[in-house]
Amino acid sequence: MSNDHSILSVLPASPDWGRWKRLAILAAVGGLVVLGGLLTLWHTFFSYVHPGQHLVVVSKFGKPIQGNRLLAEPGEIGVQRAVQGEGWHLIWPILYDSEVHQNTVIPAGQVGIVTAKGGEPLPPGEDLAEAGQQGIQRQVLLPGEYRLNRYGYDVEIVPAVEIRPGFVGVQRRLLGRQKGIQPEVLQPGRYYLNTREIDAIEVEVGIYQTPFKYDTRASHNSAIKFTSKGGFEISMDCTVEWEVLPQDMPGLVKEYGDHHKLEENVIKLQAQAISRAKGIDYGVQEFLEGARREKFQADFTRELVLKCSEKNVAVRSAFIRDIVIPEEYLKPIRAKQIALETELTNQAAEATADSLTKVERERELVVQRVAEVKAETARIVAAIDRDVENIGTRTHAEIDKLKADYGAQIAALEAQRSQVLGEAAAEVTKLKDTAKNSLYQMKMEVFQNDPNAFLRYTLADSLNPKMSVRLMHSGPGTFWTNMDGKNLSLMMPASGANAPKPAPK
Repeated sequence: MSNDHSILSVLPASPDWGRWKRLAILAAVGGLVVLGGLLTLWHTFFSYVHPGQHLVVVSKFGKPIQGNRLLAEPGEIGVQRAVQGEGWHLIWPILYDSEVHQNTVIPAGQVGIVTAKGGEPLPPGEDLAEAGQQGIQRQVLLPGEYRLNRYGYDVEIVPAVEIRPGFVGVQRRLLGRQKGIQPEVLQPGRYYLNTREIDAIEVEVGIYQTPFKYDTRASHNSAIKFTSKGGFEISMDCTVEWEVLPQDMPGLVKEYGDHHKLEENVIKLQAQAISRAKGIDYGVQEFLEGARREKFQADFTRELVLKCSEKNVAVRSAFIRDIVIPEEYLKPIRAKQIALETELTNQAAEATADSLTKVERERELVVQRVAEVKAETARIVAAIDRDVENIGTRTHAEIDKLKADYGAQIAALEAQRSQVLGEAAAEVTKLKDTAKNSLYQMKMEVFQNDPNAFLRYTLADSLNPKMSVRLMHSGPGTFWTNMDGKNLSLMMPASGANAPKPAPK
C-alpha cells in the first residue's frame, strides 16, 4: 500500500473532506485572480521610468491651450510641458495618457541648438528666441543629459567652436540686429556658441612672408617690375615679412575676407606701387652702386611700412635680395669691364714676367754667393785647423816642461823629507836612549847602587803577579831540609837590615 493510502487511512473518515479540498482550490484560484487583477491595476495606474528616460504625460481633459503654445500647463488639455523623471509615477488612465522617452544627451565637445516649435512669435527685427518664444533659442545646451520634451522642442547637435593655438576666431554674427563681423576676437580655446547665431572664422596670426621671386621662366616669375630713370625695366627680387595684430584682424577680415586677399590687396599692391614711385628717381647705374642701392632699399622699406600701417598691417622687414638689370644695359658695361680686366690682366702678366726675370737673376746671384760662402768657409776651417794643431804642439811642449819642473821640485822635496825624517829618527833614538839610561840610573839610585837588589827587583817585576811560592817541610834527607845554611834566598826580597831602602826624595 502506498504512503498516500496510509495517510488517508489514518485520517478520520469524514463526508466533508472533498468539500474542503474543493474550497481550497477555489481559494487559490481566487487569490491568483486577485493578484493578477492587482498587478494589472498597478501597471494601469503606475508607470516606471528607467534611468536615462523621462515620462511625457498627455492630459485628456481640461481647458484648451491658449495662444501659440504646443505644450499644455496643468489644467489644460494636451501634452503637458512638464515631464517626470526616473521612478514610479501614478497616472490615472481615464484622465491621462503617458509615454516614456529617452533623455536628450549632448556629448562632450558638442553643443545642442534648441528650436522651440511653439510659443510667442518673435518681435520684429529679432531672429533668436528667448524662453517662451517660438524659433531658434538663443540659449544652447552644453554637454550633458536633459529631460527635454521633444513634442515642443527640436535639438540639433553640432560641434563646439575650437580655436587652435596660433589662431584667433573672428566672430561673424549671422542673426540678430548686429549682423556681420564683431570687434571681439576669440583667443585659442573651446567655445560653446550658438552656430546659428555666431560663425567663428579661424584666422592664423603671426608673421607672414610674401616673396617676390625673379625667374627666367615667365610662369614662375613673380618679381616686382618697375621702370627706372632712362626707361629701363628693372626686376626686383625681395621678401616682405608682415603680420596683423589679433585686435586688428576683425576689421581686415571684414574688408578683405582672409589673409590671402589681404596679401593681394595690401602687401603686393603697395609693394608694386611704391617700387614704381621710388624706382623712377633712380638710374640703372645707381642700382649697381652700393650706397645708392642701400638708399633705395631704405626708401622702399620706410614707405611700405608707412602705407601698410594705415591698413593696420605691420611690416616687419622688406629685404631686397637682388635687383635684376636689363641685359642691353649690362652688355656695354660688361664689355667695358672685360676690357679693363683684360688690361689689368696683361699688366699683371708683364709684371709677372719681369718678376720672373728678376727672380732668375737673383737665383744666379744666390748660387754665386753660396759658392763664395763655401770657399770662405773652407778657408776659415783650414786656418782654424792649423791654429788647433799649433796650439796642440805648443801645449804638449809646455806640459812636458811643466812635468820636468814639477818632477825636480818633487825630488827636492823628497830629499828634504828623507833628511828631516832621518834627523827626526836619530833624535828619537837619542831621546829614547837618554831616557832609558836616565831610568836605569834612577833605579840604581833607588837600590843604592846594589846590583843584586836591582836584579832581584827586575826579576820580581817580570814575574806574573798571580804566581805564589809555598815552602813545605817534607822531612829529613830531602832537598828542602838541606837548604838550611845554604844562603838560598829564592830571589825574594830579604827582610831586616839587608832589605833595600827607597831613595830619598
